[in-house]
Amino acid sequence: TVEGRGDVARKIVERCGQLGIRPEEIFIDCLTMTVSTEQSAAIVTVEALQRVKRELGTKTVLGVSNISFGLPQRELISCAFLQTALIYGLDLAIIDPNKASMTGAVRSYKVLHNIDKDSIEYIAAYGGTSSAAPVQVKTEGASPEQLTAAIMSGLKDEGARLTGELLKTMDAMAIVDDILIPALDKIGADFEKGKVFLPQLILAAGATQSAFDVIKAGMPSDSSVSKGRIVLATVKGDVHDIGKNIVKVLLENYGFQVDDLGKDVPYEAVVQAAQDPEIKLVGLSALMTTTLVSMEETIKLLKQSRPDIQVVVGGAVLTPEYAEKIGADYYAKDAKATVDIARKVYS
Repeated sequence: TVEGRGDVARKIVERCGQLGIRPEEIFIDCLTMTVSTEQSAAIVTVEALQRVKRELGTKTVLGVSNISFGLPQRELISCAFLQTALIYGLDLAIIDPNKASMTGAVRSYKVLHNIDKDSIEYIAAYGGTSSAAPVQVKTEGASPEQLTAAIMSGLKDEGARLTGELLKTMDAMAIVDDILIPALDKIGADFEKGKVFLPQLILAAGATQSAFDVIKAGMPSDSSVSKGRIVLATVKGDVHDIGKNIVKVLLENYGFQVDDLGKDVPYEAVVQAAQDPEIKLVGLSALMTTTLVSMEETIKLLKQSRPDIQVVVGGAVLTPEYAEKIGADYYAKDAKATVDIARKVYS
């Protein structure tokens, strides 16, 4: 019974306390009984785990595979029991590490319960490429290669530090165009090829944003009078907005007022935002080839609603030829090119 196991556990903790051993230094085995002979014992074991953790504050250990002894397809039962036991408070699972299903169950649990931050261990184990592991970045000095490595590894603080150091010897736009944008292009291309995964893409975007925040803080702004309003959006179906965010910051530093619609923006929302006659330019961004159809449809609806509106498009998957094919007026290869286009449109 749960009560019987709890009483034994309590006596163990009391005796250890007399010996000067703290509860958090104790591992208690609540005993895994095979369900083939004592089927009700499984839930008793996990409930005992929970009470030992909550009431006594000790660690817990179980020999997990005992649960399935005498049954066919033992791994099915063992994996299900392992996941349940982990949820109820199991700290140390005695399992066969050569069983992929068992180690996979532990790794999956750590992701689902926010233990494996950003799924780093899970991706390293199952990503299928060496690029899934974080790149090691030196903690001293500053070079373009180090900043690239920091971006690729999603290291926000290191990215900001290195950017600050590089600004002492490099032009801000050179850092953006020669380091940050190429790093984003690389991580975006690797994502589409399945070499890196969404958590890594998001981390890289955050590191790039931290680097760009440092650049923005040091850039003089000539925006005392607005040079014009521009609508920006990442198209429907695309959740990547770091490139758009960089364009926004740069446009604002050059004196433009930006209506940022965000990411995954429906066609109609872009059209509605562009109805004000003072808006002459709409900027659309896409990182994935699968969302280029959304970009084309957005441009089509914009031109139907406002034939005079001009559209600039950008993103790692676009080319000047494709931009022309889908009806865009301009293709911008980088953030500075977008600024140049905006200055031309509003001149």
